[in-house]
Amino acid sequence: MADGKGYIHLSYQDNSRHYGRYAVGAENESRAKSWLDPDTVDAWRHGRMYAALDPLLQADSSATWVTVGDGRYGKDARYISQRGADVVATDLDDTLLAEAKEMGYISKFSKENAESLSFADQSFDYLLCKESYHHFPRPMLALYEMLRVASKGVVLIEPNDRFISYSVLRQGATYFIGKVLSLLKKEMPRHSFEDFGNYVYTTSQRELEKVALGLNYRYLAFKGINDHYIGGVELEKTSEGGRLFRKLKRRIMLRDLLTKLRIVDYDLLAAIIFKQIPSDALQQRLTGAGYRLVRLPENPSPHGNL
Repeated sequence: MADGKGYIHLSYQDNSRHYGRYAVGAENESRAKSWLDPDTVDAWRHGRMYAALDPLLQADSSATWVTVGDGRYGKDARYISQRGADVVATDLDDTLLAEAKEMGYISKFSKENAESLSFADQSFDYLLCKESYHHFPRPMLALYEMLRVASKGVVLIEPNDRFISYSVLRQGATYFIGKVLSLLKKEMPRHSFEDFGNYVYTTSQRELEKVALGLNYRYLAFKGINDHYIGGVELEKTSEGGRLFRKLKRRIMLRDLLTKLRIVDYDLLAAIIFKQIPSDALQQRLTGAGYRLVRLPENPSPHGNL
């Protein structure tokens, strides 16, 4: 078993060449090209997540952005740029970013390690990290780097830690399921790993609140999103008659119902850590889009106002 330092090196190594298998002429090229199709069921899934950015893009249209972990042709940056904002796409592996730039899909990119970004402090207004934070071997280092290079805020759209909940009913349901599995001599899977070895580092509102308080940031916004992945959605078109599309929407509708009843928590958490007080107009757009605005307690120390 590799020690911590050795594992981190291996993780960087694996991720830095991940998209080489999807490049032009490589074994997974055809699958990669499906990511560029805006009319697939998979594109519909990601569009639901990207909609979480709209309040920021509408209220602060002149803001500059950078994306982290955006190696799939810079699709995150593409969404932002199509709404008029200036954006730089980044990833540890820039293979597909270079292809995207060449085909005119994105305009700017940079090869970056999220845990050690090359940009100066406050180089951009906002930073987006969508479905990548949970891949990082040391995600907290990456989050501090993200907050360093952003002047207004950092947006995360990541798997939600379902074992951390403010709901007593959800906590009770988790406890009950755990007891049932225990009687069946099984364990509830509290942790997971992906195929190439990385630990899936889920996040939570509570955890991000602590990060913000530690840095004396007092304003956050949170929105839950339910999602489900079914193999093959990258190839099916978003027609109402599509088998996978209908199945996927049923799964999401069921999850939405269970979430509304407070039996389970959301699959994904869209979170914004603000470094500045969001404007009244932005706050209105956020609440209108279903975000919960959180104002954290003021640091009572005189140093808290520095």
